[in-house]
Amino acid sequence: GNMELTYQQIPTGWPLCFLKECVRKGECLRYRAGLAIPADLQQTLSVTPSVLKGPVCPMFRKIETMRVAVGFSRIFREVKQRHAPQMRAELTAYLGGNGTYYRYLHGHRALSPEQQAWIAELFRGYGYTEEVVFDAYEERFRFYND
Repeated sequence: GNMELTYQQIPTGWPLCFLKECVRKGECLRYRAGLAIPADLQQTLSVTPSVLKGPVCPMFRKIETMRVAVGFSRIFREVKQRHAPQMRAELTAYLGGNGTYYRYLHGHRALSPEQQAWIAELFRGYGYTEEVVFDAYEERFRFYND
């Protein structure tokens, strides 16, 4: 796709690539990310030319996108009063505590497809069969944590 990659989307400390001579640069997220750096940025973590010596680059990351969910202010609307506190507690624990829960709730952090599936599973476990619908959806690049 021709999705734009902005510097803000790149995880902190994620190595970028600037090796123009690489044959796979067109399909590599690290190279694409390197093209997205602001003009005034003078240093960043990057891949070194030594990766070109081997038959395959160990730092190669295929460009992939994913459909993330942004915000979930409405998901507990149809939940029974007796289920809500326990379900919220389980979701809060899964998302890493109260602070992160609220960042996801308000869409400051996006939910990956895996997280969306976990939440759908939580609802099914309590007997809710309707699809869990999040506030909004966006296509984003998938950055792998190494």
